[in-house]
Amino acid sequence: MKSRRCTATVTLVLISTGVLQACGSKEEAATRDVYRSRTDCQRDWGDDEKKCETVSSGPHAGYFYGPMMYGFGRSGAGRGTTLGPRQGTNAIASTHVSRGGFGASASAHSSGG
Repeated sequence: MKSRRCTATVTLVLISTGVLQACGSKEEAATRDVYRSRTDCQRDWGDDEKKCETVSSGPHAGYFYGPMMYGFGRSGAGRGTTLGPRQGTNAIASTHVSRGGFGASASAHSSGG
């Protein structure tokens, strides 16, 4: 009887660990365009202030980020990697960012301005 109880406990621990990892550590890779000015960003994304964020820290401080874009397939670079700009935009560069779990800890390293 004791052996059965131990097996159930181990199974429960393994299931709990798997659930916590699935909920808390999943990161979605995204790309954001980097702009020299809010005007350049708004030329690409419209006048919605929420789509063009002032970057207050990090390597792009003083610039502006466009909205997060998913599924662009520009893989091979890690978070924070700066890439050349996407063709046909007013951006000066693009950067990889990630958002983990439920979105509680966005890792875009920017703040609204």
